[in-house]
Amino acid sequence: MAIVEMDAMVNAGMNRAVELMALAAHNSFRFNDRNTVKIISIGKEEMEQIAEYCFSLGDMSPLAARDGRHLVQLMKEPCALLIMGDKRRSDFNYNCGACGFRTCKELNAAEKMESLTANGPSCLFKNINLGIASNAAASAAHRLGLHCRVFSTLAFSALALEIITDVDVCISVSVSAASKNPYFDRHEYWTKEHWDEIFAKEFPTYNRGFIGAVED
Repeated sequence: MAIVEMDAMVNAGMNRAVELMALAAHNSFRFNDRNTVKIISIGKEEMEQIAEYCFSLGDMSPLAARDGRHLVQLMKEPCALLIMGDKRRSDFNYNCGACGFRTCKELNAAEKMESLTANGPSCLFKNINLGIASNAAASAAHRLGLHCRVFSTLAFSALALEIITDVDVCISVSVSAASKNPYFDRHEYWTKEHWDEIFAKEFPTYNRGFIGAVED
């Protein structure tokens, strides 16, 4: 009987878990049965690129810089990153007006607006479908006993670096098998005073376009 050590099992389990997360996202409910969400998983090399890019955004988006620093710490223990995205244009023909245009045809003909976080304008239902898919993946990770968190910063960095291509809007689901949950102790990477200062600056007034999405 072959003996497999714990570290090997954990690493193999992480790979299998990401596959099951992708399966859950793939099978999640989508409007009008259109399964257009693109899903990829990435390795350490790509995560290092994302961490460096996020950290470089310190002047524009301190929150992205914090998440880049956080990703460096995550990679010291078993972790994985699932990234999913979709096109901004509508193929639903609902003509609901939620995007700000009267019809899907008008939305699809509109000039593309590029920003730090995504390309717009985008169909509301494409965004909802993407949220459903990411929540399904995160739920699967939770059921598998993994530490998990959904990140927008790591996703839009992957988009900017063309790690994920042919999408306009994306989201990421990060999972970890670290010795403790690494995702919600923000003050480990910032002092409380610095966090309070940044939070007050970035969130209540939205005076920087949320997280630096649009430059002044």
